[in-house]
Amino acid sequence: MKASWLLSFIGLSLLARRARCTDYPLLPYDPETTSDCADWFNNDDGRSCKWVRDYFEATPEEFSRWNPSVGLNCEPWYEWNSYCVITWTKINSTLPATSKTTTTSSSTTTAPILGPSPTAWTDMGCYVEDPELPILDVNFNPNGDSSLSVPKCWQTCYRRFYDYAGVQNGNQCWCGSYVGGEWAANQTSCNSPCTGNPSTFCGGPGFIRIYKAEQNVPPVTTTSTTGTVSSTSTSTSGAKRNLDAVKNMGIF
Repeated sequence: MKASWLLSFIGLSLLARRARCTDYPLLPYDPETTSDCADWFNNDDGRSCKWVRDYFEATPEEFSRWNPSVGLNCEPWYEWNSYCVITWTKINSTLPATSKTTTTSSSTTTAPILGPSPTAWTDMGCYVEDPELPILDVNFNPNGDSSLSVPKCWQTCYRRFYDYAGVQNGNQCWCGSYVGGEWAANQTSCNSPCTGNPSTFCGGPGFIRIYKAEQNVPPVTTTSTTGTVSSTSTSTSGAKRNLDAVKNMGIF
């Protein structure tokens, strides 16, 4: 009985630590915070301003621009407040870029096989929910997301360094480092339309559609001779992950 209580306490502690980095603020925050914020750090354990800036690789200028109430000298700074630690503008600045040059003999094209998402995802099928043991680690939309889509859930999990993403009931996104469940007997049970894209399905009531993140495929290079005019296009894959790996926060 004592061991069971201790494990439950440890589980709650880890869940609380995972909640420090979320898509929305869980604690009081400056209403002047940038509306472009992609992730929030919920300072519930006394982390310093400098620690947060360094950990999320934000410059003093960026951090103060995102959080106008915090000066370049990190003052004022409050515990039990939520702060923006990265914006969509910064994330998008690391998306693939293309450049062109002109030569006189050959054409070399380098392009990743993958699309704009930093990783490819494999559909693992429809899993049945276990009421006693969650299939994945964290539900990031326990109250539902009115604009959920499968790619949106992928990005939520990818930016937190999770290997698995799952969608449920049409409006919930789960992330995890492992899958702790079983396939549904009827794979068509994951038939709830996604709230953000009704043409696709996002799991179902009591069922989770799970996807596994795959490694980026190295760029494929092709060369052809054109005679007089050629172009070189280079596309970089894999947006830089500036965010905290939420699943690793529990070790601090």
